[in-house]
Amino acid sequence: MELARTVARLGRWLEEHAPGDFRQLAPPADPELIAAVTENRFELHQDVRTWLALHDGSALDRAGVAGTFVPTDFPLLGAVGIRDGLRDMEEESARAVEDDEAAACVAGVRADARWLPVALNHTGGRLVVDHREGPSFGAVLELDPSIGLNGVKRWDSLSQLFDSVLDALVHGTPIATASGSKAVPRIEDTRGLPPHVVWDIHHG
Repeated sequence: MELARTVARLGRWLEEHAPGDFRQLAPPADPELIAAVTENRFELHQDVRTWLALHDGSALDRAGVAGTFVPTDFPLLGAVGIRDGLRDMEEESARAVEDDEAAACVAGVRADARWLPVALNHTGGRLVVDHREGPSFGAVLELDPSIGLNGVKRWDSLSQLFDSVLDALVHGTPIATASGSKAVPRIEDTRGLPPHVVWDIHHG
């Protein structure tokens, strides 16, 4: 329920201050699609289930620039995108095993068959929810080979992700990135586009 309340508050804030992002919030995912996300390989984390039951992603129009209100510039995937992302992750893990790179890839470094992708940015970076058993279960990790990020923990849970994003938007609180810089939100209202959230990166 806490996550549902946070997402509702986030939606109200976006509607008032960043309508471009608000319009990108998709309606709830079909329950059958939610149930099929992991294709019965493992139980879907409740946070992911709750998010999809509220919004089937944050990029209703994939061609738009809005919908990337998660730092840094991540649109959240819908049920089909998450399912397809998991298939890609599993294939990447399988290739690593075949290439005898399991120690580097499969063991929770660059890929894992129980890392569920929930966001994908334009550089190929991914946010994944860890579904492996253990202390990191439910944590949100970031992967971006282009800048050397391999499974870096960003948030303890998807709930914490939304809490931190809402706090940053409402109060201007910086969010630490995986590379150690700070992301600060502002509203972009130029070029005739609807106002939407962008993140300025501050180093040092």
